[in-house]
Amino acid sequence: MLNSYFFIPGDKQKFLAKIDIIESDYIVIDLEDAVALENKNEAFDLVMSLIPNESHFVRIPFFDKCYSEEQLVKLLQHFEGRIVVPKLRELSELKQIMELVPQPDLRMIILVENPICFINLPDILNRYSSYIQGVGFGSHDFCSITGIKHTFENLSHYKRQLVLYTKAFNVDYIDGVDLDLKDFTQFKNECVFAFEIGSSGKFLIHPSQIEALKSVKFITDAEMEQLKAVYEKIKNIPEDSIEVYTINDKVYEKPHILRIKYLMEKVQRNTN
Repeated sequence: MLNSYFFIPGDKQKFLAKIDIIESDYIVIDLEDAVALENKNEAFDLVMSLIPNESHFVRIPFFDKCYSEEQLVKLLQHFEGRIVVPKLRELSELKQIMELVPQPDLRMIILVENPICFINLPDILNRYSSYIQGVGFGSHDFCSITGIKHTFENLSHYKRQLVLYTKAFNVDYIDGVDLDLKDFTQFKNECVFAFEIGSSGKFLIHPSQIEALKSVKFITDAEMEQLKAVYEKIKNIPEDSIEVYTINDKVYEKPHILRIKYLMEKVQRNTN
């Protein structure tokens, strides 16, 4: 029920060669933390040799000064504006990125990795939400900077707040990565929590997490049966004709109906 965003290091040709067979909704080719400084130019050449499609994004270290302005522009153009922006702090930095290309047509994913960005996010979204597909939480960097212990309990408040900000501007919230590749219990709990608070996606860093995400039970069997019953009665009703309905002794208004349609259509897509 969550879209998957799978990271691939930009300097690993053997991984990049498999990009078209990875069963993830989106691919994020990483030129930032996953690539050592001495490999940045090699990674740039590898990434520029790819033929990206609409589901491919590239994470670019805009503020690390490891790429020239010419290289940054080439990456923006090659991926047709589908970029992931790390280490962002304030509105003026995003403006600098926008000014790299004339008449920018961007689909950005903003990473919130520090408290300054967290505080400034409402202003960033208010100004640039039409260019932003999603906001992701870089929780490990966030905790490293703030000194917060990286636990589910400590981070849940910040995740709820990020969902609230993104929903206010019709932007997706993407939950951050889990680093435990052995025990998926916490990973699955994080996924269920992310779904229940309104998240749209989850960042992944290993193929085993793709399979683990597929196995997550976001909805109980009883809930699914109820959703199916409602969906069968309302699936063909146009959005502008939706009224209030009583189905199996429960009242469903338009927001409920739209949510059920969204969930059931996503279930059907995942099943096909």
